Amino acid sequence: MILLLYSVDPQMARHIAMKSIRKDFPKRDELNYVSFNMTVTRLNELADECQFLPLGTERKCILASNCLFLAKTKTKYKLDKDDSPDRLLGYLKNPNSFIDLYLLVPAEAVDEKNPLIKAIMNTGQIKGIPLPKPQEWIDYANKYLNAKGCPIDYDAAKELVTRVDGDYGRFINELDKLVSYASGEKISLKAIKMLVAPKVEEDTFAMSNALTGGNVAKAMSIYKDLKNHSVDEIRLINTLASQFIFMDEVRYLDDRGSSSYDIARELGTSPKRVEVTLRNLYGTKAESISRILEELYQTEKDILTGKVSPEFGFSRFLANYHF
Repeated sequence: MILLLYSVDPQMARHIAMKSIRKDFPKRDELNYVSFNMTVTRLNELADECQFLPLGTERKCILASNCLFLAKTKTKYKLDKDDSPDRLLGYLKNPNSFIDLYLLVPAEAVDEKNPLIKAIMNTGQIKGIPLPKPQEWIDYANKYLNAKGCPIDYDAAKELVTRVDGDYGRFINELDKLVSYASGEKISLKAIKMLVAPKVEEDTFAMSNALTGGNVAKAMSIYKDLKNHSVDEIRLINTLASQFIFMDEVRYLDDRGSSSYDIARELGTSPKRVEVTLRNLYGTKAESISRILEELYQTEKDILTGKVSPEFGFSRFLANYHF
């Protein structure tokens, strides 16, 4: 069996894959289960593992996460010089029926022109995992917490969904934390406000303001608060990058002579946020924003390829920051 799952939230795809794997492989060991992070694993190594079924093992499961080489992107994914998709392509065209291969792609879409994707279309399944709608998040929270014996008020569930802001991994972590806190009691809105941090965008907006204002210490403090609520650094980097892109858009429209109100209407935000951004941009150059975005990209790359831990990588970015 070959199953490819893709989603903009990697944790959602992984959760669905692991649910299936736990059902089919309740007793996993080093012989019948192998997991790869494809940002640091060669395609040839994955292909070799797909060909190998240990003696005495009836079935084997392989989980390959971060399969960026299958994603639809503007820039072509570059393999190492001594690596090639040919052996993996050969396997995908003629897979072993006793090996279950799960491929997780952290992307909004897969590259349907990729020969590997075409092969999977013929011999396996490809499923996109869309982000749930707000009411679906609320319904799941109700169902999950009721099953644990600690129901939640509707307003509390709604606030929980607002605060996790589409981060599935964090959503699950927060539910488990609430179960431990409630100890069988009903979960109130007050408990959510006390235990669950506000959505990441608000904190990253405050962080970007602190950074452009030269207050790195405050940015570090915001990051530490987010870490206490199990923030994911990759999500934080992407959200912070969005804040700097927003700054660049505000700067461009301001240079054209647009008013704060017109800029807010153009970008779909509040005039107050535009005014705060303009104050922070005073005396800065467009090149500074481009450099910061490049540094954020490099930080994300170092984390995904395993060169640095998420916490060290982001802390290093903040410590070396200059606008």
